[in-house]
Order: sequence, then C-alpha cells, then structure tokens
Amino acid sequence: MFDYTIEDAQRILKSFDSSELRLDSHVLENWFERDVDFDYIFECLSDKMLLGISKTMENRFKLIYPHKKLKTKDFYIIIEIDDFEKITVKTVYSFSKMRRRRDNERK
Repeated sequence: MFDYTIEDAQRILKSFDSSELRLDSHVLENWFERDVDFDYIFECLSDKMLLGISKTMENRFKLIYPHKKLKTKDFYIIIEIDDFEKITVKTVYSFSKMRRRRDNERK
C-alpha cells in the first residue's frame, strides 16, 4: 500500500473526479444527526478553499473548510485515499473555528 504525503493528497484533490467520490457508511448513517449536506461535501472538495490539511494516519487526511452556514464553525472532512488515488469520505463534522486557530498558534 502506498503511503501518501500531504502534498500528494493536495495534488489528488486538485484532479479528482467527483463522480468517483465514495462516502463511507459512517457518513451515510450519521448524516441527519450531523446535519450533513452531501452537495456541500462535493462542493468543498472541488471548489472551496482549503483552510487546513493534516495527515491523521496512513493515507488518511483531515481537511478543514469554511462551514456552509455558521461563521463560528469550520467543516471537517476526513478522507482516505487508496492506491488508485480514489477518495473515500470517512466522516464529516463541524467544529468551532477556535480549535483551528489554537492549533495554528501552537505551530
């Protein structure tokens, strides 16, 4: 299994085909509870400015985008990339912008 870097993930995100994007069962099972807008996931990955990216484990990345509705929150998308550069969304959730700002201050 190939182990992608953050730079690899950014390159793959720039050229991915949204019709090939896969959603993990976890996303589908929790969409109502987490108020997930599936169209916004696709929009983020293809059009929105990425606010942050970090590698959380082998081939898994945490992407941070602006929240669609709330100015005080960020929208997190956790993705996994397979050996064929196909992207699976593992989970999505919202979290306070302050978390990202505190993380940036620590660096």
